[in-house]
Amino acid sequence: MAILELPEKLQEQLDRLPSEPGIYEMLDADGTVLYVGKAVELRSRARSYFQPGRPRSARGDAMLERVAEIRTIIVKSEAEALLLECNLIKQHKPPFNIRLKDDKKYPFLKVTLEEQFPRVIFTRKVARDGGRYFGPFSNAGGLREAIDIIRKVFPLRTCKEEIGVVYRRPCLQYHIKRCMAPCAFLQSKPDYDATVRDVLLFLEGKHEVLVDKLKREMEFASEQLAFEHAARLRDRINDLERVMARQEVVWKSQVDMDLIAGAHGQGASSMEVFFVRGGKLLGQEHFIVEGTEGRAPHEVLSEFIKQFYAQSPGIPKEIMLEVRIPDMADVARALSAVRGNRVRILVPERGQRAEYMRKVRRNAEQHLADHLTQTGVAQERATAALGELAAALSLPAIPQRIECYDISHVQGTNVVGSMIVFEDGKAAKNEYRRFKIQGDEKNDDFANMRQMLRRRLRYLMPEAGGVNMGREKKFAKRPNLLLIDGGRAQLNVASEVLQELDLIALPVAALAKQFEELYVPKESAPILLPRNSPALHLVQRVRDEAHRFAVAYHRGLRAKQAVTSALDGLPGIGSARRKALLRTFGSVAGVRQASVDELQTVPGISHDLALVIRAAMMRDAADVADARSDAS
Repeated sequence: MAILELPEKLQEQLDRLPSEPGIYEMLDADGTVLYVGKAVELRSRARSYFQPGRPRSARGDAMLERVAEIRTIIVKSEAEALLLECNLIKQHKPPFNIRLKDDKKYPFLKVTLEEQFPRVIFTRKVARDGGRYFGPFSNAGGLREAIDIIRKVFPLRTCKEEIGVVYRRPCLQYHIKRCMAPCAFLQSKPDYDATVRDVLLFLEGKHEVLVDKLKREMEFASEQLAFEHAARLRDRINDLERVMARQEVVWKSQVDMDLIAGAHGQGASSMEVFFVRGGKLLGQEHFIVEGTEGRAPHEVLSEFIKQFYAQSPGIPKEIMLEVRIPDMADVARALSAVRGNRVRILVPERGQRAEYMRKVRRNAEQHLADHLTQTGVAQERATAALGELAAALSLPAIPQRIECYDISHVQGTNVVGSMIVFEDGKAAKNEYRRFKIQGDEKNDDFANMRQMLRRRLRYLMPEAGGVNMGREKKFAKRPNLLLIDGGRAQLNVASEVLQELDLIALPVAALAKQFEELYVPKESAPILLPRNSPALHLVQRVRDEAHRFAVAYHRGLRAKQAVTSALDGLPGIGSARRKALLRTFGSVAGVRQASVDELQTVPGISHDLALVIRAAMMRDAADVADARSDAS
């Protein structure tokens, strides 16, 4: 079947597409990624979009009208294609893809097995570093509560201290029985490792196995007259049995599985995941999926599975779905390749499992209703706040885009600026920008603010022309309100810059922190909003976010400078050895945490030089702590 008449460049790209498996990206004329997909055979899959007889939809037609270029990436396997597709969707957030809502990275629980004495920690980064990861979780607060329970039941260390080299005095965690003080040589490495194995059994859902093991250990300790140790084991068993009593028995099968169902409406979907391990329900999470308007439930389910398990460190043996997905066999093969052995995807049609899937779906429907309600209430509040702010400042229109600016430094060093953006009353974090103030660093907030505003606002000048292209094209968006952190003096600086750039029509205001006063040009008296005003709460949130963003950037620069300068100033450490240290330990923080023996493994670092580096890093750790304390 003939392909529709297309622009010459696009037609040439379609003609040259390879007949191999891989990833394809559809881009518009500005280079924005519109859609990311994977295909067993790139040529036929990409060309199918432009066939006259293709299935029609408003969403698909809208996308094809904007397509100006197609890029492809050839891969070796379905597993590689699955991971790459999900990473590209997460990176580009294409408007025509179904996407897991990802304004933040989902949290994971990590057991730091790469450490000699492992810990249980909260993290948002998954790396192939030898640790064990569990998750992702949609609720960070719930995960922190789970970690707290684990730390109460299993006495593992929480500190980052180097253990086993020198004696350290036991901390409070030892005295409240939350840690057995391996740092003070009060617990042996084999005993500590046994506790770590118990934690892993607990996290894997093997609770009965763990309780039986602990009961045997308790009986043995009692026989050996180690009554204090036996009492600790008894308390641990009681805590575990209380946890087990709250768990629901789903069915007799001991196979680990996830149960997934969804609810859809108003352009969003809520996907519910029940985690069943050893026949018991360990927990459940729900995830909001965007870009689903006009999509069939099985399409949403298919995309969710791929994106969810692409970032999950553990894939169960069985995945149970509420409806059949069209590419079920392909997805199963890809997940099996990622897991390393077979993954089964099932769709129960009758019986106990089908009934339980209806329960999963009811939970999804409830979470979707909650999400839509919260979104609607938040939107109503934002609309009210923006309307009140526009009236208070006599703005010509509702300020749909607010940009706020702040400066951060300590006595004129490491001077940085921040620009944060709120669109429709919500933070648009992908629009944030940070500035490193150029030239001689000065303790002059007015000059620093003037430089930052010039560097940003010059992109709004009519004669800027092509300067808005490339990575700076987002700077071409015109704000409806500039908000400056400060008082009348800071407002005057901003007004001077606007006049200098012939942008006097751009609304600007300054928010003074002491009395929360708003200053505007040509008004001698400040504007005081009521304390319970939604508009005041909005500008406070905007101002505080700008301050947080600036301080975080300044703190990172100062801490990095403190450690880097310590390395650069050491005799015997030239550029080659410094690069070797950073390459080996990954960062300056890694160098600081390295032991003398670890430092000696770096080429060119002798034992004596390792001692010098270690001593310098220990001294410098105090400077870094001081820098972070001052910046915050």
